[in-house]
Amino acid sequence: MRFGLIGCGNFGVELGKYLLEVGEIVAVCDVLQQRAEATAKTLGLEASVYTDFQELIDQQSLDAVAITAANFVHCQVACAAARAGLHVFCEKVMATSLEECWEMVRMARQHNVKLMVGHKRRLRISWSRMIELTDDALLGEPLAITVTQYADMRPYDYPGTWWADPKLSGGTFSPLGVHVIDWFRAMCGDAESVCALYGPQVEAGYQFPDLVHAMYRFQSGALATLNTSFMYPLQKFREAQGPMVQCRHGGLKLVPEMDVIHLHWQRLDEQEAHHEQFPVEDDFPPAYRREIGDFVRWVREDREPCLSWVEGLRCVEMMEGAYRSAEEGGRRIDFPLIDET
Repeated sequence: MRFGLIGCGNFGVELGKYLLEVGEIVAVCDVLQQRAEATAKTLGLEASVYTDFQELIDQQSLDAVAITAANFVHCQVACAAARAGLHVFCEKVMATSLEECWEMVRMARQHNVKLMVGHKRRLRISWSRMIELTDDALLGEPLAITVTQYADMRPYDYPGTWWADPKLSGGTFSPLGVHVIDWFRAMCGDAESVCALYGPQVEAGYQFPDLVHAMYRFQSGALATLNTSFMYPLQKFREAQGPMVQCRHGGLKLVPEMDVIHLHWQRLDEQEAHHEQFPVEDDFPPAYRREIGDFVRWVREDREPCLSWVEGLRCVEMMEGAYRSAEEGGRRIDFPLIDET
């Protein structure tokens, strides 16, 4: 497959490595030409370089685009690619609003192209192992999940950038929470409702509340709570997102560290807990390869993929529902937010 890579920040380079395992990157694009040129050089490409994504789409002979640009241009780029008959792989967050997500879906359907949104957390070895453990022969269905992702996000310097503007990033859960919310769906299925509250503002540099507590109820009856803070100095981002899960026949907890991830689980009829370890460096590559490989097979063979646009859209919907609830003082918000019919 011939890809155009649109968005050449750090993640563009990372995703590009895996695109090159299954295809060819014939063009790269970034609003900063130097960054686009640096990405092409880092990936060892003899590729055309653009600063305008529409020119890349119009001038190159492509099969698909991979979008790793800023969240606020995802919808615009994906729709332009779809109109040109190009398949679309778009990194999360799918878009900055549910309305934009549906616009992307309508355009993909209208032009008969595939649209996948990358949500690799559910595909990582450690996190997918927790999904496996919900088999009834092991721990059984999840009944309640708690994730308290209090993290020190200061090293990322988000204040003053587009990440801190909810209209450009998609709000609080876009930089911290989107991964976990999608994994909630992988564990529990579709959400039924959400209640959420905003806490006091800690860092004035964010244009959205940086302390949020949200509780989701799923159609299965399961509950999942997500507690978020950007200014917690005791944990780095990768240390802060370990779930505790009560299952029908027992429970599990994930304890992430910077270099290794610990998974503890135990059935109610067992006397001792199981302990599994996953090196962080081995946890990510299979997830990248799974989603990119499935995207290519979906395009080439029409084979059912591990992800599609559904995961991306439902995740944004769950985020937006929590914001609406918090803005209304914790009122229950039911899903879906938009009548799909």
